[in-house]
Amino acid sequence: MGGQAVLRWVAVAPGIALRGRLGDQAIGFHPRCGLQWGLVALDALLAPGVHMIELIATIPGGQKVTTSVPLDVNAGDYETETIWLDSATQSLLDPALIRAENQRLNVLIAEVAGPPLWRGPFQRPMATPITSLFGTRRSWNGGPVTSYHEGIDFDGQIGDEIHAAAEGRVILAERLTVRGNAVFLDHGAGVVSGYFHMSELDVKPGQLVQPGDLLGKIGATGLVTGPHLHWELRVNGRWVDPGPWLTRGYP
Repeated sequence: MGGQAVLRWVAVAPGIALRGRLGDQAIGFHPRCGLQWGLVALDALLAPGVHMIELIATIPGGQKVTTSVPLDVNAGDYETETIWLDSATQSLLDPALIRAENQRLNVLIAEVAGPPLWRGPFQRPMATPITSLFGTRRSWNGGPVTSYHEGIDFDGQIGDEIHAAAEGRVILAERLTVRGNAVFLDHGAGVVSGYFHMSELDVKPGQLVQPGDLLGKIGATGLVTGPHLHWELRVNGRWVDPGPWLTRGYP
């Protein structure tokens, strides 16, 4: 289903380097137990149907062998919600502001690399109720549906603690225009988590954190209607639903 991360295991001979591609998405592979595994991010707007993953194996001596494997993608079953903003907050929907912030973050996230730092399922960054799910299509102030929710929202009060969902390295901790006070963690293997709208930041770039470490506190900064935590997960630069990562380990 679109909006999910799909795990793929491949058996290859020792000494062979493997990489993959789905459209313009680069897929890294990592050795474990005599196999290699990679994560494929299915965009929430990816058309249903069969998509081909290209696998490129580089054998000792530099020769490359390419093959393709099919991946069947089902349509996502996402709801629609309307969000009402006051005039001051609505100004943050300016496409130029959003585009500039996204471009900067995309460059930052594209630089992440290396082996996975996490093990097992991720932890909830907060124990409070979830108020909005990933993939929900969104209308702003009753207008047409123009976007979808790129993460999960947790309820809370200003000052409630926000914790790291998994081991990672802080790659950003600062005030952003649309996302407010934000923290991004690099978990390795192309996996990055984001925590937005904070009132307080308690980590710095370059810092290594463990699951449950304090990242900051809930706030109402940026594009919000009230205090909450927006938590998101990106794989290979694409947004995926963080929910399944709370109940299963990848790999």
